[in-house]
Formats: sequence, C-alpha cells, structure tokens
Amino acid sequence: MSTLIRCTSNLVSLSSLSSHVGQASYTDSSTYHQQKGFTLLELVLVMLIIGLVASTPLVFIDNQDNQFRYEQTLEKIELIERAVYQQNVHRNQPVLSGFIIDNGVLPPITGSSGLASLVNDDNGWLKASSGTVYPFYKVNANAAVSAAHPQMKGYRGHYINDGIDSNNRFLDGWGWEFEVSSTANGSYSFDYKGDDGNHPAPYNVVVSGEIDHLDWQVPLNQIDIQLENDSGDEKVVALVVFKNKAGTDAGRWDTYHFSIAAASGGVPTIEHSLSFVSSEWKLNGDPLPGTPGTTYIPAGQHPVFVLDSLNPSSLDAQNRLLIVPRSTQPALQFEVN
Repeated sequence: MSTLIRCTSNLVSLSSLSSHVGQASYTDSSTYHQQKGFTLLELVLVMLIIGLVASTPLVFIDNQDNQFRYEQTLEKIELIERAVYQQNVHRNQPVLSGFIIDNGVLPPITGSSGLASLVNDDNGWLKASSGTVYPFYKVNANAAVSAAHPQMKGYRGHYINDGIDSNNRFLDGWGWEFEVSSTANGSYSFDYKGDDGNHPAPYNVVVSGEIDHLDWQVPLNQIDIQLENDSGDEKVVALVVFKNKAGTDAGRWDTYHFSIAAASGGVPTIEHSLSFVSSEWKLNGDPLPGTPGTTYIPAGQHPVFVLDSLNPSSLDAQNRLLIVPRSTQPALQFEVN
C-alpha cells in the first residue's frame, strides 16, 4: 500500500514536472519569435539610413561634376584670350600671335556667341596664300601701289581647336554659349554668364575675360621712326598696316605717312615721327582723322617704306617695325642719300 502511494506520488511529480517544462518551453519559444521581427519604427529608421547612405555618393559625384565643368569653363576662357591675342617671350624677344596679329583687327561680334571667326574657317576673310600677302600703300590721290615685299598676314582659320563639340560649337562646361562683346575704343570681352539661371550654385556667377584696347594696339604718337634725308628730293615715310576687312585687296591696307623735306645746303633733314602733330600725319593721302594720340596701330610687324614723294612707286628703303603693346617701342632709323 505504501509502495503504491509512493509511485503515485512519483507520477504526480513527473506530470507536474512535465507541465512546468512544457510551459517553460512555450514561453521561451514565444520570446524567440517576438525578438526575430522589427517594429514599424525600426523599419522606418533603417530605410532612412539606407536612403542617406545611398544618396551621399550621388551628391558627391554631382558636386565633383559641376566643379569639373566650372574648371573646364575657366580653361575655355583662357583659350579665347590666347586665340584673340597672345604675347610671349622667347630668348628675350617678344613673340606675338593670335587673330589680331594675323588680321590687324578684333574678331567681329557675329552670331549669338560671337566666336564664329575663331572657331570656323570663315570664308569672308582674305586668307594668306602660302602664309603671306603682298602689301599696298597709298600716299596721295593716285591709285594704291603694290609692293613686292610679302608680309606674314591674312586669316589662317581655326584659332580655337580644342573644346569644340560635335556641332562645331564652342560652349561653356554646361553647354551654354559665352557672351562676347567689344567697345568703340577696341576692348574685347568674353563672359561666362553663370547668372543666367542655367547654372547651379555656387557656379551661378559671372566670370569675365577681357583684352583691353591698350593690350593689343599702340597710339601713333608712341611710334618712333627717324629719317635722315641727305638727298635733294622730298621723301615720304609710309607705315603700312594690314586690316582684314571686306573690299579689295588694296582696301585692306592703311597707310600712315609723313613727308621729310630735302636736304638744304648740304645739311640733311632729320625728323622723328614722335614729334609730329596731326597736321603732319596723313592717312591714305588724306589728313589724319583725330590726333596721333587717339589713332592706334595694331600689334605685330608692319612694313615701313621710304618713298620719293614725286614718284611714290620708287622705294628708297624698306624695313619692318614690330609694335609691342605696353612696352617702349623700338626706334626705326632710315638714312637716304
């Protein structure tokens, strides 16, 4: 009897133990399943973090791209300046190049961008045959005289070769045109119009490039040409300047000239152009418009001829004068016996 009671007690104990174990197992399993999921707030935070991480490289790449476009635009502004006029030094000697040196004038403001003559091979210009053209001079009412002294002048085309798109356009880094303008006195500007609403911050500003009128030309009264006339005839000193423009070949040359009296009593006549006033200078046989201080000669090499005033087709002497802006101009000396 006592043995049965003990066994029953053991069964009860085992049953109770099994019940507790089952309850504990159920409780642990429930807790496990609850920890395996995420709350809505946690999901929102995770998605927000993923979005921030994903967008950060895109913002960085976009900023890098805009910076590259801006730097590319600044480089193109420098290309425009060098294409119009460039002054360097080689072995202590000035070296001049660009559109102005070849043509004696500024590029025209044509089209919406105004850069057509720098980018394209424009057919409206007198082109240099074999790299040279022949000058004409005119010192009186007679027709212009051709001189057989070739000059390195004339339109050469394609002054800008880099940075041109497939449509043969020269645009800023965002694909918009530069704004080009010139003034009456000869200044030439080319602007990146960042403030036109088409460019992102902080690149929405104007960046200007400019060639001042004194950067590429020199007043006539700064040019020093000296002539010692030992002959018995009046002489004419003619500074011949090529200015590429529409018209005849002869019409593309301007002649700035003055006369030197014949020697008297064996004493030569010596004159400097620096001392000449408006009434002594002529332009193509007519009185000089304006004054020597407001009449400008473009940079570059220009032929200078000494002529017989009675027979202008007869050359007594010839040389070339190099005009270098913002510099003391070298003297050019002639002696005629």
